[in-house]
Amino acid sequence: MGNILSVYTNDVDRINELFRYFLVVAAIIFLLVVGYTFYYVFKYQSKKQLELPNQEEGSDRIEIILATIATVITAVFVYLTITSINTIQKIPEHPKPFLEITGHQWWWEAKYPQSGVITANQIYIPTGKKILLKLTSADVVHDWWVYKLGRKIDMIPGRYNYMYMYADKPGEYLGACSEFCGVEHARMRIRVIALKPKDFKVWQKHQLQPVVSKPKDALFEKGKELFEEKTCTNCHAINGTPHKEDIGPNLTHFGSRKRFLSDMLVNNKTNLTAWITNPQNVKSGAKMPNFILSKSEIKALVTYLHNLK
Repeated sequence: MGNILSVYTNDVDRINELFRYFLVVAAIIFLLVVGYTFYYVFKYQSKKQLELPNQEEGSDRIEIILATIATVITAVFVYLTITSINTIQKIPEHPKPFLEITGHQWWWEAKYPQSGVITANQIYIPTGKKILLKLTSADVVHDWWVYKLGRKIDMIPGRYNYMYMYADKPGEYLGACSEFCGVEHARMRIRVIALKPKDFKVWQKHQLQPVVSKPKDALFEKGKELFEEKTCTNCHAINGTPHKEDIGPNLTHFGSRKRFLSDMLVNNKTNLTAWITNPQNVKSGAKMPNFILSKSEIKALVTYLHNLK
């Protein structure tokens, strides 16, 4: 019985195979019930049938057979379910996660403890490797789910849960928070980008590089000054600078991200300008305050953030 389920690297495939077994058995039972129902409905609906058919009170033999079949089916699926759970949730006693994910209202923080890279929302992993994730929440209960890469799992404040994630080929995999967590829950999206191992190393090395401004770019420097003067540094960290706060997303190399606001908007100057001008008009309930900036200040900040690459 232990070989009924194939050995898969990706836990999703194992879960899907178990689901298919459930579906097939459920479909057979459903068709049998519906089939027998219609059979007897049509058999005894004739107007010529003036007398009721002979009534049978029951059959001990049939009842024992049906009860035995139901018990065997249930026992098999209990065994397969427990076996699958134990395989999927086979976490080392002292886990050393490759990636630490923290859910916030309403964005994702990603830390790579082995390299020291910290990023947000747009998350990168190497292909062909089972990634051990450590998950928690900074505020309310969230639920991590990238359905093509692994099962979903709750993220609970003050507790750590672990799961494996696996991508067999390069690509972008979408997911979402699957536990209602507030007004912007529906737009708390996930984008995991799987790269070939050598490409992942290049990305990771780039993330560890300090941000360098363009030579003699006055607008960039003005934006950098405003970023500090307007207390943006009280919430946002930028690697390679003294700013280490993680209340809001880490903005290191922010300009190289394709999207922002938990994958909500394309990362371009137009969307970034709208966001900085009035965050609540873009994402109601977001904790980013409106600093009531002038157009020139907004332009400088947008230039600064857009060039953090």
